[in-house]
Amino acid sequence: MENVTLNIENFFDKLEFDAKQHRYNVNDLVLPSVSKLLDDFKYPFETDKVAGFSAEKRGKTKAEILKEWDDKRQEACDRGHRVHDFAEHYMWERDLIPSCGQEQAVVKFWQEMPDYIVPVVAELKMYHKEFWYAGTADVLLYNKKTNKFIIVDYKTNEDLFKNYKNKKLKYPFAYLKDSPYNSYQLQLSFYQILFQQINYVIEDRKIVWLMPNGTYNMYSTEDFTSELQYYLTKRN
Repeated sequence: MENVTLNIENFFDKLEFDAKQHRYNVNDLVLPSVSKLLDDFKYPFETDKVAGFSAEKRGKTKAEILKEWDDKRQEACDRGHRVHDFAEHYMWERDLIPSCGQEQAVVKFWQEMPDYIVPVVAELKMYHKEFWYAGTADVLLYNKKTNKFIIVDYKTNEDLFKNYKNKKLKYPFAYLKDSPYNSYQLQLSFYQILFQQINYVIEDRKIVWLMPNGTYNMYSTEDFTSELQYYLTKRN
């Protein structure tokens, strides 16, 4: 696996990442992230309007509702960073002690990993040399039985399937509900397009939903690479 890992790292070696600004660039060219591309498939959330409805319903001011949302968003973001940092290091340092339920879920995930599935890279940063976008996959695994790869992303959402008033995504995914889960399905297919430039094969794209009670749910996501390849070609 050392040669494989070296091939992967060498293929993407021109990519630089500014963590503070969360910005990818290659030779000073700033590349849009997968998260940014996903916005093309979502209708804007009418924050001010919905906050007004919620304030009226709950007997609060709109400013109070907006602050609640901001505080909750920040807490979720901070928690997600902490858990992802633990997960990244635990992949190689199995003696780390979890400090919360979601970190315990990370430990359980790795303890239950079959022997024929082996870790290859954590926090794999990739970019596309034709479509010029970039992204970071949490984990790349290798299946020794099939000689194929698996992309894994950890998620710490409170509700992976939440949806506001049956809202849908935009074309060509208008048949999908606008939910975190469906956004993540597209995200992982974007990652697959990035990775398969190296002519290695992805056999699955998995979401590992880490729970506060120390358990996890794992989902194999749908392959949307054909639709996204078409989108990227038109965009390019």
